Amino acid sequence: MTHPGSLWRNRSFARLWVAHVTSGAGTAITNVALPLAAVLVLGATPTQMGLLAAAGSLPNLLFGLLAGVWIDRVRRKPILIWADIGRALLLVTIPVAAWLGQLSFLQIWLVTFAAGTLTVFFQIAAISVLPALVEKRQLVEANSRLSTSDAVIAIAGPAAAGGLVQLFSAPRAILVDAVSYLLSALALGGVAEEEPQPASQPDRDDAPKPVKGIRAEAVSIGREVGEGVFELLRTPLLRALTFTSSLGMLAGSISAAVQMLFLVNQLHFTPSIIGIVAACSGIGSLAGAMLAGRAARHLQAGRTLLLGKLLWIVGALLLATADLIGREIASAGVAQALVGLGSTLYFVNQLSLRQAITSVRLLGRVTAARRFVLFGVATVGAFIGGALGESIGLRATLLVGSAALAMELVLLLLPTIRRARIE
Repeated sequence: MTHPGSLWRNRSFARLWVAHVTSGAGTAITNVALPLAAVLVLGATPTQMGLLAAAGSLPNLLFGLLAGVWIDRVRRKPILIWADIGRALLLVTIPVAAWLGQLSFLQIWLVTFAAGTLTVFFQIAAISVLPALVEKRQLVEANSRLSTSDAVIAIAGPAAAGGLVQLFSAPRAILVDAVSYLLSALALGGVAEEEPQPASQPDRDDAPKPVKGIRAEAVSIGREVGEGVFELLRTPLLRALTFTSSLGMLAGSISAAVQMLFLVNQLHFTPSIIGIVAACSGIGSLAGAMLAGRAARHLQAGRTLLLGKLLWIVGALLLATADLIGREIASAGVAQALVGLGSTLYFVNQLSLRQAITSVRLLGRVTAARRFVLFGVATVGAFIGGALGESIGLRATLLVGSAALAMELVLLLLPTIRRARIE
């Protein structure tokens, strides 16, 4: 049994954790400030908010598969560092444009898309590097600690964001995130060399010898992408988790497209109240991160996924009906806490399952293939959410998202998932 403090003696994991916390703190602020800038400064419509949500997920569809190949070919640390620096530079343009009086929805969309592209590379690299830095038996513990940090950030970050937006405006609040990415890059520079150098050649022993030229490189990339897709499809648990999570992404993107508008226009929350309500999600996430490992030991990972999704659904329904129940702020806060608790129980265990059963040399490509499917669905969901918000209303759109989550819960009852465990 691993000693509880052993992960902190792992210098590479500690540096990765510091970078994770630093950038996450800024991102928690931007997650509130950026959509508020669109709503409050530019008066965005539901359709525009759907386009903005799509801008964040579209890069996964366009670049995810290539990112997976590249990440499995090279060292992950430089990718993490340069992605942080690039995102910092992009975000700085928002407050600068606002200061000059030139901020537009197009710029917010383009910055979201470009930063989302760098985030694709960062997230795939981060997921792929973790199993190379810790032992397999430490994966749930490592992911739980990262998620615990996310939860603490989610408690303080949105509340701080609401206050910053109310005091200084949404564009200026985004500056905090830009600085956090630079600090994250500095922390990642200290990650030691435990990460093995990935092989640059194709994995198969019977693969043809390298041939120079663009066409040969395209064939090589296609073959390596195919290996990731094949691994995803041939492994029953990976295949099942991808299918069920696709429904979850559809549900989440439909709801995300209109949620900020619902809070502002339907519930009439101020930025500071929105920050407090969002912080409740962090409280739930903190509890989920602390309980994820214990739940996996007692219920096994598969049953923990079921529990997490059930709590998630209850929270989503409660948020959609907050003003009907009364005490809107309290209802919305409890709803977000349940969503945070359920989603974290679900995320930590499904991620640990995937990392445990996938070869490190293929993890980047498998992760990219999975994200291609999930974020392709998310992009479609964002457009659907925006269109539904215009046609059937904000509350009805949130209820449609909750119904999609319920469909996922039914699929999680499949034996392949329900009986899954981390050996």
